[in-house]
Amino acid sequence: MDRKLNIVIMGGGGILDQHAPGFERMSDFCEVKAVAEPDESRHERIRSLLKNPKLPIYENYEKLYELEDIDAVDIILPHHLHMDATIKAAQKGWHVLTEKVMARNTWECDRMIEACNAAGVRLVVCHDRRYAGHWVALKKVIESGVLGRILFWKLEHNQDVIFPPNAWVRHKDMIGGGAIMSCLTHQIDALRWMGGEIEQVNCMTVTEPGRMEGECIGLIGAQMQSGSIAQLSINWYTQSNGPPGFPLWYEFIHVTGTEGEAYFMAGFENGTFVKPRTPREKDETYSNDNVSFTFKAGEQGFFKVDHKHIDSGHVKCIEEFVKAARGEEALILTPGSDTVKTVEVAEAAYIAQVKNCNVSLPLKDRVRWEDRPY
Repeated sequence: MDRKLNIVIMGGGGILDQHAPGFERMSDFCEVKAVAEPDESRHERIRSLLKNPKLPIYENYEKLYELEDIDAVDIILPHHLHMDATIKAAQKGWHVLTEKVMARNTWECDRMIEACNAAGVRLVVCHDRRYAGHWVALKKVIESGVLGRILFWKLEHNQDVIFPPNAWVRHKDMIGGGAIMSCLTHQIDALRWMGGEIEQVNCMTVTEPGRMEGECIGLIGAQMQSGSIAQLSINWYTQSNGPPGFPLWYEFIHVTGTEGEAYFMAGFENGTFVKPRTPREKDETYSNDNVSFTFKAGEQGFFKVDHKHIDSGHVKCIEEFVKAARGEEALILTPGSDTVKTVEVAEAAYIAQVKNCNVSLPLKDRVRWEDRPY
């Protein structure tokens, strides 16, 4: 492409704060031509974030489809609108980047994939953790083999989430369930990316009507195809990720292997760390794709992993999406064809919770949201 990629953005909510730096970083190669956001109180912030005081902002995202010479769209709308917005964008010949979660269930994801395939356009989901530095570092530690055979995964997501009374995320039909589909999909996606596919799940949830219609606390037990097992949890009722002084964490991944352990923590202690099961007789340094760590002779504690990867996964994902949409070589880690499997795990968990049983993957039945059994 011998000109800038023309992009429109659907939605101007809080997540735009994370997306905008990505478009600024790629400003030599792309230009945001318009945004759709019905809340006028957000318009000044949107123009400031995108560094364009004259940026056109439309009240209805449908108006963006009337614009000419658009190449791509960034969809950061409520989850229940992702499918419709993606299909219409694909029909216009636009490449699609959509914020996670991809859609409310696998049936909707399938329709999005079909539409983009038929139009010959890219479909990328901004599951930013696959592009973020510490998460990449943990994956590289696992790939190095120093942990041996992986036996157990523990993945947590903690927040004290209180939505305004009129927030769309309070509604089960808009968010696609509750906290599991909305944000535990970060951990589900990371588990699939680092540990391979999931074979079977069970699930328990807690609903607090004062917070939202769907669950605000969820726990998934998973059997991996590799033979390891995993525990994934989300708690949107904890202040462990609250003001300074709380000694816990926002996100945490702990991996146990036959030869060692590793963990990533965001919160009280930030970073990726690795520990051998037995002390080394001499210093051993491991290095792989800008990630390195050293086991010191005789020491058995956790060693911090050094990495040179970009910390903002959103910025890196948008960089790669712009490259791909321009027809350039790009590192797309989260195509829709893969991310649908993350949604499938969350959907299976909901089915398991309602039916009080283990649910095997892949799901045999992929039904419309309105016909779902949960």
